[in-house]
Order: sequence, then structure tokens, then C-alpha cells
Amino acid sequence: MNTFYRLIEILVIIVLPLLLFYLRSKWLQKEIVINAIVLPLLWYLFYAPIHELSHMLGCVVVGSDINDYRLFAHFWEGSFGFAYVNVKGGLGINMSSLIILIMPYVIDFLSLIIGYYILTHYKIKNSFLNGLIFLFLCARPAYDLIDNYIGIIYNHSDFILVTKIIGKLITYSFGIITVGFAIFVVIDVLHKYKNYHL
Repeated sequence: MNTFYRLIEILVIIVLPLLLFYLRSKWLQKEIVINAIVLPLLWYLFYAPIHELSHMLGCVVVGSDINDYRLFAHFWEGSFGFAYVNVKGGLGINMSSLIILIMPYVIDFLSLIIGYYILTHYKIKNSFLNGLIFLFLCARPAYDLIDNYIGIIYNHSDFILVTKIIGKLITYSFGIITVGFAIFVVIDVLHKYKNYHL
């Protein structure tokens, strides 16, 4: 995906919801500014490792060996977004590969459920912790799901091989359900957090 479009995607799915989350609250402006700067940086540092560790968990579940992996982009080499997990023998059109490929999105779906439950059932007094939970358990999985479904268009997504394993209908249905749920969670949390402050 083009760097410009990727930046727009990050602004719309990560930064804007986080800003709305804070600006609709009654926390102090100083807290909001600090959190709105620090949290997206934390997200950027940990987005790829969380995604790739999820693929590694899929490898553990199915008993596949890992040849090589990169959890963090090598910023010092000028690489700002390339992380990967190479599975011994590669990925094929089989159930083991399916589990490895979809594990990040299963974890995303579970994260959305957990984040939604926490943010709608508990009154968290700390503005940083609230934003951290919103960002990592709601906005991050929304970004991961949306970004990888958009990646199908650019032929750069885990879902390219998933469609070959289980078919387009099931893959796209899973995408519509999970992306729809992610959007619902983010919007509903933003709605519930209007004027929030303890």
C-alpha cells in the first residue's frame, strides 16, 4: 500500500478515534495532549510485534516450526513497516496454514470483546490507562482488521492465502462481521465516553 494511504489509514483509524475519545471527555487538557502524543507512538512501536506474535502463537498451536522472524521494523536501516514470521516449509493450502494466518484476527476479535467489556463496565480513573485500553484493545484490532482487508486489493494480505484455503465467501463474510463489529465497538465506546471523567 502507498505510504500516503497508509498514513491516512492510521490517522482515520488510530489517531482520530483516540483524539475523539479524549476530546469528548472532561480530562485536563495537559493530560489529553500528553496521552494523544505518547499513545500513538506506543501503538506504532507495538502494532507489528503484536500481529507477528499472534502468527507465532498460531505456529505453536499447530506445531509448526519457525525459520525466521522480525517483530520490529528495523528503523535504523530505514525500514519502517516490515515485520514477518517465516514458517518452516512455508504456508500452503491447508488447515495448519489457515490457523497460522487467521490467529492475529481471532486475537483482534477477542481483544475487541475484552476492550469493549472493560470500557463499558468499569470506571477507570486514570486517563492514560483508559486511552491505552481503548487504543490497544479497540482501535488497534480495528486497524489490523481493516488494514488487512484493504490489503486484499493490493495483493498484500494474510487473507489472500486464506481465500484460497476456505474460499472468498467465508473469508469476506468473516471480514464483514469482524470489521463491522470493530467499527461498532469504536463508535459505541466513543458515544459512551462523552463527558467522561472521574
